[in-house]
Amino acid sequence: MTHATRRTAGLLLLLYFILAGVWTWRLAPRQTDDREAQQRQTMQERIVPYLAKAPDGTAMPALMGLVGLPQDQLQALADWVSMPPVGQVRHLTVYRGPISTLGPEWGDFLLHAWLAHAQPVDLLEVHLMIAASGDRLSDDARHSALGLLARRALAQGDAPGAVTILGRATELPGATWETLQQLTNACRAARNTAPAMRALHVWIQRHQDSGTHPDLEEARDLELALMLADGLTPEALSQQLSDLAGGSPYSERLLDRAYLVARRAHQGSRLLPILERHLQSFPEHDLPSAKLAFETDIHPDYVRWLTCQAAICDEEQPATIAFAAYLRLAAARSPLALPRLCALATTPALKAEAATALSVALDRPEMQLTVLQLAQTESIAHKVLAERLRAAPRQRDLHFSATLAAAAAQTHGSTAVLWQDYMRRFPEDLAAQRRLIQAHLKEQQPALALRAYAEIPAQALTAEDRAQQEILKQL
Repeated sequence: MTHATRRTAGLLLLLYFILAGVWTWRLAPRQTDDREAQQRQTMQERIVPYLAKAPDGTAMPALMGLVGLPQDQLQALADWVSMPPVGQVRHLTVYRGPISTLGPEWGDFLLHAWLAHAQPVDLLEVHLMIAASGDRLSDDARHSALGLLARRALAQGDAPGAVTILGRATELPGATWETLQQLTNACRAARNTAPAMRALHVWIQRHQDSGTHPDLEEARDLELALMLADGLTPEALSQQLSDLAGGSPYSERLLDRAYLVARRAHQGSRLLPILERHLQSFPEHDLPSAKLAFETDIHPDYVRWLTCQAAICDEEQPATIAFAAYLRLAAARSPLALPRLCALATTPALKAEAATALSVALDRPEMQLTVLQLAQTESIAHKVLAERLRAAPRQRDLHFSATLAAAAAQTHGSTAVLWQDYMRRFPEDLAAQRRLIQAHLKEQQPALALRAYAEIPAQALTAEDRAQQEILKQL
């Protein structure tokens, strides 16, 4: 049995009990006449099918409440059920008729039942009455109804209508973050985000003093996204800088938003003083670059904001200032700084500083590969690496990594030559010997590959090596 079937069966069973109660009451000794009992039964039979279409949580309490209703209130319900749809809403919300004597709980019941019938009406007219209902409806029922009307408007292709309905909903008591999200989606569908931005601004102002609402930062993110999408970048930047007017340390999320919009506006220099104050909140910032380079525990957020500072300086400040920013970033062990150091080092003094930073980076596992790659294209890095290799002729790991990087960057010429040069220095390195063999094969030199295999001790040959040798002998 499906959920819908079980629900229908339950409602029918309840209807049976209601009718049984009516007949029991009718057959008992009473002061009213048969005519009044017949009227009551007729009214209930008209009301019950209407209420039965309401959602599960509404239909059952409403049907149970019918049993004890006085005759005049039952008559008011029966009359209300027979009204046109717009008239029903008017009597529930703004018109003080007999149905209003049932109280707010019945108002909520009947509104949910009315919505379940989904009759064609002027949605904008209906939403105005629901919004103006005051204490006739609960806040939850009012917002639930307006949300449903907005979804119905969207389904009918009336996105502007949905915006109007949800905009009204955000102005009512009890408006939630979900209401704002629905309004934003409707505004995007209507290609008119101004109502959403106004509502978001009011909502943020209402909650920012406490600063404890769990969705406050998400609301600020959304407001910024809408402003940027509408081309309001200068206004968005001014707003973000205003939010940062307080002292440091600043919220990381707030800084993220400000950095995003400052770069978008190409006005990152306006953010530099704030970034500097934020960086000063980290103990690492008290160290000169020469000492920072030998720190082993640098906070990732410090490196992140140093990176942002350097990127802004690179785009908007003189080259010497950008170089200084990247020099400190390199000291904080960020490999991203090294290519820009090489590019910005245009004077002998700057080249000397860059060379020192590259030499230190060469000893850092997280930065060594970047230096080796730069050595293939940048003269400063090439010189630093060459000097280090000459100074450490037996440092096999460094020589191997340097040869590997050179081979990877080789576009013309023989990579086999690189490995042969390495093997002359470290003839016992079997891993390098196998790379030499692969280089010979890639260059279609099977005889040289076979000769290189012959230099591997027999006990070190694998089954794959032997199989490869046999193939090469047949060529």
